Amino acid sequence: MTCPGTVVRCEALDCRPAMLVLVCEGDQLRAALVADLASETIQRLRYGHTDTVVQAVDEADGIDSHRVPSDDVAPAPAFGGER
Repeated sequence: MTCPGTVVRCEALDCRPAMLVLVCEGDQLRAALVADLASETIQRLRYGHTDTVVQAVDEADGIDSHRVPSDDVAPAPAFGGER
């Protein structure tokens, strides 16, 4: 099961963007594109500060979130997922 703070890629899209899961809502995820995050925020994710990053991104103005079916995602390799 995918939980908040996990970085996933959306398999349903050709470009497979990396997304930070903010909220799990049944079979749907609400996620933000990692590309929309500041480099410091991305580094905090890589060093395991997921709780504070998820809260900050979820509350930030100007960072869009997207709904994605949980069946369409896989762990992102750059963040520890399988290749």
